[in-house]
Amino acid sequence: MNHTADDVRRLVHDYAQRVWNDHDTSAVAEYAPEVTEFGGDETVTHATRAELVERVADVLTRIPDHRLTVGQVIVQGEQVVWEWRLTGTFHDDRGSFPVDAKGFTYWRVRDGRIVFRDGVMDLMAWVWQIKVTTRRIRLLMPV
Repeated sequence: MNHTADDVRRLVHDYAQRVWNDHDTSAVAEYAPEVTEFGGDETVTHATRAELVERVADVLTRIPDHRLTVGQVIVQGEQVVWEWRLTGTFHDDRGSFPVDAKGFTYWRVRDGRIVFRDGVMDLMAWVWQIKVTTRRIRLLMPV
């Protein structure tokens, strides 16, 4: 089944809303094939639907007020790149820390499912915000 660029843009927005803003971890499975591929080239890994649900649940436990804002979405066939901004409060055994991170996600979408996931975020700003480091450095890292 072929999807138009508008269908894929709608999928990105629906996914962001349902999974990351409504905190519906069960919705993760609706967008994933049985096994999803991550990364690229020599760093390819795989995750099952259940593992994806577990990963999202872990993030939402650590950031219970997680909000994701979708920016520009670019679609070319099965390929989609979209920018995002995450805000919320990160909690761990060291305390609670407000976070505000930006990044880009790269997906390959086939038959309404996200079959490949990759992306980048400003990971160094993230670790500075959650007080892992005391020095802020701007460096984009794969997610």
